[in-house]
Amino acid sequence: MDESDRPLFLVVNIKPRLDRMAEAEAQLQSMRRNSITEPGCVFMYLAQPQDDPSTWVMLEMFRSRAAWDEHMRQPYNIEGNIILEDLLREPSDLRLFDQK
Repeated sequence: MDESDRPLFLVVNIKPRLDRMAEAEAQLQSMRRNSITEPGCVFMYLAQPQDDPSTWVMLEMFRSRAAWDEHMRQPYNIEGNIILEDLLREPSDLRLFDQK
């Protein structure tokens, strides 16, 4: 299976501003609702670590790298990420994973 066919997993560490957590969550949930309608999106969950409520994690799986690239081109993602800039303490840390 070449890279274009392989499932792609993502873990995104998100640090919302403490004074704007409700706005950040609303924005992320809106982006998630749109994302899960995409044919290439297998799942996407916003999760909160039990030991650190001030840092969130978005757990994502796409059918392929190409599907994720298409996801990143969606207007609601581009616009949503611009909105998020003001709602986060620092840029999100994105890690890509391959299935073993």
